[in-house]
Amino acid sequence: DFLGTYVMHCHRLNHEDNGLMTMVNVIPAVSSYAVARDGQVQVRDGNGDRMLATVTPFPEWKGPLTVAMGDVNQDAVLDLIVGTGAGTPARVVSYSGKDFGTELARFAPFDPGFSGGVTVAAGNLDGSPGAENIVVGSGAGMQSRVRVFSSRLPALGAAPAVFGEFSPYQGKNGVVVSVGMVEAESGRNSILTAPGPGQPCVVRAYRYEVEKPEFCGGPGPVKIADFPAFDAGYTGGVTLATDWMSAGEGGAQMIVVGQRAAPGEVRIFSSGSALDGYPRMYNKSPNHHSMPVGFRAVVKLRPFEAVSALSVATTSTANGADLLVGGAVPGGRSEVRKYRFERTTKASVLGAQRVGQAQSQPGAPATLGGD
Repeated sequence: DFLGTYVMHCHRLNHEDNGLMTMVNVIPAVSSYAVARDGQVQVRDGNGDRMLATVTPFPEWKGPLTVAMGDVNQDAVLDLIVGTGAGTPARVVSYSGKDFGTELARFAPFDPGFSGGVTVAAGNLDGSPGAENIVVGSGAGMQSRVRVFSSRLPALGAAPAVFGEFSPYQGKNGVVVSVGMVEAESGRNSILTAPGPGQPCVVRAYRYEVEKPEFCGGPGPVKIADFPAFDAGYTGGVTLATDWMSAGEGGAQMIVVGQRAAPGEVRIFSSGSALDGYPRMYNKSPNHHSMPVGFRAVVKLRPFEAVSALSVATTSTANGADLLVGGAVPGGRSEVRKYRFERTTKASVLGAQRVGQAQSQPGAPATLGGD
């Protein structure tokens, strides 16, 4: 069972309202992650990589899938979310994390005729207590689109109501999505986006102001960050993840960006932590969040000497998170490696320590998804 341990990450003291406001994040004591390959998904225990379940979400489809973990039914257990890759009508399905056999949702996230694939993520964006929204990004072939679905799931087979949608990039290259609390001042989750292959990797962060949207121009998302993850010459596409990669350093969750194509570099970006002399007590009104938010790279890592189709994900621990990196390696094999991060003697960056190999087998590379 991977019901979580509640971990207090940070406090905010609001002097203007004379009230103590506390942010609490649920960090599973034993988290889980998903490994998708050839139309099948394996769900594994984040502590020891034990197999928890094997799921075939679309029996007629043996191609690529995208995966994420999130609590979409408010039971404090991480559920599995799966999206189809390019080549079949775009669909999304979610399974209960209690047994990975009970379907919670199954729907077409875009027009039924769209077959360019869909990326998936989950996080609380609409303010509903305990529930996480399913977030999707369009694959190549349509105007890049991010769609956020209501945390209230309808009867199986119907699509949830659309809470919000936006186009973070021009063109039809597709969008990769992730969700995380990547800046500490607001205490809110943001949607992280990156464009598909064919465009330079400019990461953008968007936040919904659900309590008082009138302060930020209406109910749509506010762009709070915009930065290049790599040199403009890299256009091979990326995968994204967010988590507390080094919880001991405080601050918000960090953004993990992994190059899908050569050279397969992984970079981790932070908006500020003890690495920068933080965290500082936030003593302004919660309506006065500074924007834009600045990010800098605190990790640069080459997990493989030669790799293709790299994928990144995270799996939470009681002390932070482990990074999972998968990809195809020479010899017709694919591997999933696990890394942990600690502060180095150079206090402004984190050092990577490889802590295991979750999987190594012949065949196509896996796509990873975590919490």
